[in-house]
Amino acid sequence: MSNLKLSLFGEPQLVDQGRVLYPDRRKALALLAYLALAEGRQSRDVLAALLWPALDQQRARAALRSSVYALSALAPGAWLDTTRETLSLQPHALEIDVHTFLELLARNRTHSHDTGELCDECVARLAQAASLYRADFTEGFSVSDSPEYDDWQLIQREWLRREFAHVLAQLAMHHGAQQMFPAALDYARRWLALDPLHEPAHRMLIRLYATSGQRVEALRQYRQCADLLHAELAMTPDEETTQLFEAIQSDIALAPYPIPAVSRNITSVLPPLPPLLIGRDQALSEIKRRLGIQAELVHPVTVIQGWPGVGKSTIVAALAHDRALAERFPDGVLWASLGETPSLLSELSVWAAALGLHDPSRERTIESLTAQLTAKLSDRRMLLILDDVWRVEHAHAFNLGGPACALLFTSRLNDVAQALAPAAADVYRLQVLAESTALELLRHLAPEIVESHSMAARELVRDLEGLPLAIQVAGRLLHSEARLGWGVGELLAELHIGASLLAAQAPSDMRKLGQETTPTIAALLKRSTDALNAQLQSQFACLGLFVPKPATFDLGAMAAAWDVRDPRPVARVLVNHGLLEPVGSGRFQMHALLVLHARALLEAQA
Repeated sequence: MSNLKLSLFGEPQLVDQGRVLYPDRRKALALLAYLALAEGRQSRDVLAALLWPALDQQRARAALRSSVYALSALAPGAWLDTTRETLSLQPHALEIDVHTFLELLARNRTHSHDTGELCDECVARLAQAASLYRADFTEGFSVSDSPEYDDWQLIQREWLRREFAHVLAQLAMHHGAQQMFPAALDYARRWLALDPLHEPAHRMLIRLYATSGQRVEALRQYRQCADLLHAELAMTPDEETTQLFEAIQSDIALAPYPIPAVSRNITSVLPPLPPLLIGRDQALSEIKRRLGIQAELVHPVTVIQGWPGVGKSTIVAALAHDRALAERFPDGVLWASLGETPSLLSELSVWAAALGLHDPSRERTIESLTAQLTAKLSDRRMLLILDDVWRVEHAHAFNLGGPACALLFTSRLNDVAQALAPAAADVYRLQVLAESTALELLRHLAPEIVESHSMAARELVRDLEGLPLAIQVAGRLLHSEARLGWGVGELLAELHIGASLLAAQAPSDMRKLGQETTPTIAALLKRSTDALNAQLQSQFACLGLFVPKPATFDLGAMAAAWDVRDPRPVARVLVNHGLLEPVGSGRFQMHALLVLHARALLEAQA
């Protein structure tokens, strides 16, 4: 075994016989991390452009040579494989924790059992993998002036984090079934720590507390889950979670967890599960029918079209997590959201990483990567979801599936939807909510307002014409002001006047983005940001720098945008005002309309 060890879980560290080696160049360590996950030899030109994009080729190659020298000077031995044109790590020259982690999981996936249970060897491998994951991939490490490297780093981090979450869930279930409660609880807590809003992890902890005789802790965990969901997402726990809580309250004996079967090798890239979905049963059933659920005729391509804020992204996010579709497409779901100016290579790289192409950047063109993905998907049955398509040519790169796959697109633009659909019947027009359903949505978000101002609430949903995004922003704003004890009559009147702008219909026929969004809920969005003080408005406006749909970012990105040490207080205010949405794993999302509104504020400030 090599004396050299490279740790990439957490801040990267190169260790030789227990001694940490520190290169004098930060990008040397970035280069080492990249080579560690790369497959085969890497072009020096590609590496230089990746890490020093602001330099011309000659200067970037010189900077790369300096970093290679810095690495080779750290430890003796031929562990770097260098030629004039390529770089790589010598196979087995280093012990790399990420490699060990992935090898353990790969051995489990190919270790079948007649009984379908996790055997002792499988459990031991999962436990070893969990012990290796001391922090997220390269957590706390970044390089300056290299956005493409940052994208690569984020792709690897999120992929490995998904793998780790699955490891913890398996271990918690197994130890719970064996009534080894201390270990089961420890794994369940670690699982929940990855995403405090992940309700299945909360349910796991609740059940484990209850079955281990800790009834008070089980009830406390439920209340913590309910309070967190209400505070962060303005939603209540799932029915399954509530039924579990009621069973514990009533002292009904709970069945132990079944011993989990070894899961088949399912590959998925999923969006966050939407926290709130009301009044879309008919739409979900129709789209599922088109995808082959209880239907003889399957549409290989389905395009959902509708205007901004109608809920297209929410619908496809729910479908991505649907159990019936999971059975219909047993090899998994691949999802991406493009927006107006997508990085096609980055999105394809996420899919490639999920499919086991651990170095999707080996051939750094869209054409070569689509060829690899097409070959990989040729014999699989998968659902490919492409959300928020603005240009037809963007979608062409994702038309990768074989005959058993299905494609699901969304677009706000009618001409794009028609061009993506093989036939007119393949376009599904997502309508706004009916008045009764829209009122139900508003009642869920601001029950006290609908109860005390029933007529004004009904007039509001009429003026908003059933647009789910507008209702959600209005509902959270009303709930926030009511919770503070302020009168909402004036706010309801202002919302009523602002919503009348919706009379400028048919935004899907409008080409200019500003014309498409301003006539809808601009006044409503302005009312939300007017409630912020000048500093908070400025910080909200800075979020307009992020690319819309999906504008997702973590606390580190917000801290950088706002130039603050701790961005959480500001993030909490923006969440409470309905301007940000927590999506789990410490990340936040802002709807495209809100990004555009922030951008307009930023331009006005300039």
